[in-house]
Amino acid sequence: MMSRWQKSRRSLYVAAIGALLVASFTACASPPIRTTPTQPGDEPATPAVTPSPVPTTPPAAARILVRSDGLQIVTVAGDVLDAVTYFDPIADVVGKLSAAIGTAPVVEPHDGGIESSSGTYYRWDGLVLNDVDSDAVAPLNPEWFVRADGPAAGALPISTADHVSVGDSEAEVEAVVPGTLSPLTVNQLAVLDGEYDVRTVGEGSDGTPLTHSVFVRLEGVPLTVTVIAAPTGNYGV
Repeated sequence: MMSRWQKSRRSLYVAAIGALLVASFTACASPPIRTTPTQPGDEPATPAVTPSPVPTTPPAAARILVRSDGLQIVTVAGDVLDAVTYFDPIADVVGKLSAAIGTAPVVEPHDGGIESSSGTYYRWDGLVLNDVDSDAVAPLNPEWFVRADGPAAGALPISTADHVSVGDSEAEVEAVVPGTLSPLTVNQLAVLDGEYDVRTVGEGSDGTPLTHSVFVRLEGVPLTVTVIAAPTGNYGV
């Protein structure tokens, strides 16, 4: 049998072992679980998604407008996609028109006439450019002239800024530009002439305005538009 001293010593030993076990379990325990609520910015960042660009279709050429200062290539809404003036180099003009129309022109040299210089024609169906050999002198004498004797160049309709086109009847012209046609007799035949988009380009020695305009003629029976030409100069007497 154990003496009272032995029992007391054993009790101390057991107590010491228990204290060591408790300390060991405490040291190996998992760290405390976080109980505070997640704050904004604690979440992992989500990569931003960049939307793919939506391809856009460029506006298409829908019409060629003959103006007193040049030609305009416009959309269905009338927005100008490109423009050339009568003083631009013919190579640049032919390049822009060929791109819009989709075909190159037929090129024909010509000898001119009594009152016109020799030069070169560039023709797309109903649209003709006349690149004259005489020197251009701004702002009166242009580098080239235009004549429309058909309603379209390729798939592009041709018209004045008021949408008067070759083939229009007298009534159709009057509907868009009323009161602008003047009756004349040419080669003993009745014709109607119109002058549009009049633009002052200078002044005569007597102070008379010098102008360029778009010329329209109606011929035949019934009278219809047969030609649109520009720039037509009115330089006085």
